[in-house]
Parts: sequence; C-alpha cells; structure tokens
Amino acid sequence: MTDVVFLDTETTGLDPLRHEVWEVAYAVNDGPIVTAYLPHSLRTADPAALEMNGYWDRAPVGMSPCFGALADVELRRALTGVTVVGSNPAFDTAFLRARWGVAPWHYRLLDVATYAMPVLGYDRPASLKTVTDAVRANGFEVPEPDHSAAGDVETLRAVYSALAELAGRRRR
Repeated sequence: MTDVVFLDTETTGLDPLRHEVWEVAYAVNDGPIVTAYLPHSLRTADPAALEMNGYWDRAPVGMSPCFGALADVELRRALTGVTVVGSNPAFDTAFLRARWGVAPWHYRLLDVATYAMPVLGYDRPASLKTVTDAVRANGFEVPEPDHSAAGDVETLRAVYSALAELAGRRRR
C-alpha cells in the first residue's frame, strides 16, 4: 500500500506563480513530524499572508539545521510516489510544483475537507477548523489548527484518523 504523507505549507501569499513556500511540515504515516524552512524571497510577499501565518514570529532569522537546499531534497524524497493528505492539498502541492517544476507525489491527493463531506453530512468542503470542531463534537481529541505547518500537520493527522474511524462506524 502507498504511504500517505500529511503535508502543510506556509507561504508568502496565495499565488504559486508570485509567492513562495517558507515553512513546510510533513509526516509519513504515523511517523514524526518534520519541519523545514525553505529559502524564499519577500520581494512579492503579501503582508496579510505573512501576518496570518505568523511569519514575523516564527520565520528563521539565520540558518537552521533544516534550512536550504537540503530541505528541498529531503522533502522531495519524502513526497515521491506517496499520497499527499492535506487541508486543500492542491494549494500546498501547487507551490511545491512551481518550486521544483515537477510533481513527484501520486496524482491523487486526499483533502480532509472532501473526505469529511459524506462522513459528517456536509454538502461542500469545510475549513479545517470546522471539520476539527465537528470531529471533536463526536468525542475525538484533536489539536486546534494554528497556521503553523507542524501544528496543522498534527491536526490533519488527528482529523484524518477520526474521520476514518467515524466512516468505519457508519459502515457497521
């Protein structure tokens, strides 16, 4: 079976042709969450996006152990051939595809918002916060999404697991 990788990025804006990934976190299956800070420019950055994702509080000032080209290589290796799970993974993967010029992951992405629709009875995809609140209301402990890449990966994985359990209960 193909591995799943829970993925979240924080970017300098919403347009993958103008903006860049600055923070990324991922976890392969139930493995540890890996966070990396990628080289980026603020030349075309959207100030509102930087404010929302906590850039000024969390962006690395200097070089960190997971900063630079090596982080790109490791991330690309981790994503090769896997199913990416995210909250709007098309957004995250569009930025990485623009960065690398390739899409190494499996062509089918798993969006927890879409996955939640039949399980929670929604007629359209909802935000990660809304889905998180709904699975909590069903008795699951799920961390609050916080617009940090690692925090949102932790939330994604817990939501995905809760939705799988809820879907299994409905089949019985």
